[in-house]
Amino acid sequence: MTRKPYEVFDHTAYIGLHAYGETLPVLFRNAARGMENLLVPLEQVRVVTSREIIVKGHDPISLLIAWLNELIFLFDTEYLLFRDIEIATLTETALTGIARGEPYDSQRHDLSSAIKAATWHEATVTQDNEGYQARIIFDL
Repeated sequence: MTRKPYEVFDHTAYIGLHAYGETLPVLFRNAARGMENLLVPLEQVRVVTSREIIVKGHDPISLLIAWLNELIFLFDTEYLLFRDIEIATLTETALTGIARGEPYDSQRHDLSSAIKAATWHEATVTQDNEGYQARIIFDL
């Protein structure tokens, strides 16, 4: 059975995301793509700029939250939406990635959710025989 890269679930006053990946880098990429797709459908985002993103954490869960919150920060401060996401290096406590996309354009982008933050509430990163799974709840 092939799993989807991510799926959205409803949570009171929040929105949640289950992300999946055969490896941790794929999981982190899929979580980021899933979150970006909650903002604007990915097919509406062109690749015209990129940002290197470096985050640290003390374990995979804190690293995933830091990673997603850095992408949210770039949307909040520079209005950047990302479509192509590449994880360059990933350890249990550090991540370097490249995110490619474009600034938000109200004429072309259908902004659906305003995400404030990836939260610690019920956040998990687990591994099973199919790879990795994460559960993240976003504050809207």
